[in-house]
Amino acid sequence: MIAGPNAVVRVIDPGMLCTVQDLGRAGYGAMGVSPSGAADWFAARAANRLVGNPDDAPLVETTLTGATFEATADLTVAVTGAQAPVWIGGSPLASWRSSHARAADRIVVGPVALGARSYVAFGGGIADVARVLGSFSTDVGGGFGGRVLARGDSLAIASIVDRGFQLEYPPGCSSIARPVTLRAMVGPQSALFGDRAVEALFAGEFRVGTRSGRQALRLEGDAIASTAAMGAVSTGVCAGCVQVTGEGLPIVMLSEHQTTGGYPVPLCVIFADLPRAAQARPGDVVRFERADAGAARRALYESVEMLRSLRRAPVVSDASMETRLAQGFFEGT
Repeated sequence: MIAGPNAVVRVIDPGMLCTVQDLGRAGYGAMGVSPSGAADWFAARAANRLVGNPDDAPLVETTLTGATFEATADLTVAVTGAQAPVWIGGSPLASWRSSHARAADRIVVGPVALGARSYVAFGGGIADVARVLGSFSTDVGGGFGGRVLARGDSLAIASIVDRGFQLEYPPGCSSIARPVTLRAMVGPQSALFGDRAVEALFAGEFRVGTRSGRQALRLEGDAIASTAAMGAVSTGVCAGCVQVTGEGLPIVMLSEHQTTGGYPVPLCVIFADLPRAAQARPGDVVRFERADAGAARRALYESVEMLRSLRRAPVVSDASMETRLAQGFFEGT
């Protein structure tokens, strides 16, 4: 099966927020440019690997309500990330598995049941998005790069040759669970808070606020008693930095974070757990768990090994696929 250079995917319904992302633009923080890119780096890499793309190929990130697309040619498709129902041409598809879409098939990513963001990769990658500052990613807040997709948009797909078989990840590859546990190391400005306030962060239970987005998780709950924010000096921040506001509430930086922050950083979420933070949605309970550098390295190694666990998928009928979906085959919880 070959998709030619004129193959496109039409956007029938973009849902709440549907953007083109890759792994982000590094090296421009000094210019005030956010790295942006896929909020869940693990799911984005996995989706691209399922369809034979490079890890950093541009793909689509959907938010909460899902999205609907239509293929104009035969394509290979994979959906990863949040737990959400997926259909291709009216037939159910398990997440974390590649599949064929035929010309005129609709690819439907339904509203999420658990998590916040789904990733849709097309074999060959998206070909008609301009590279801005070295990346195809969409900076939603900055209004540049990539594309915020709208109803009626089309995405050109590069020429590909299908390998003739499908791939899948084993059950449990997703780390989405509730409550959301984020492993974190003590941050660079923890001394401003004192041991008692830092321990209160690790012992506390917070909820994701409705003002959260690709920039950050804004958490609500019992305030951390500290005057640290009053004496803080603006400094550089990265994804995973946990800032504490003057009201004593934590904010977890995500992929589209600002490049500097005026609030102090008592904790830093480890890189391997950024996908968990990216999949937290308003109302979810969030807890921080203490980690050290050794635990952070081991967790990242485990994530990399999971990305390598890609395997050839068995051929299944629509009926058996429905059975697997009903049993929560790819729940990962």
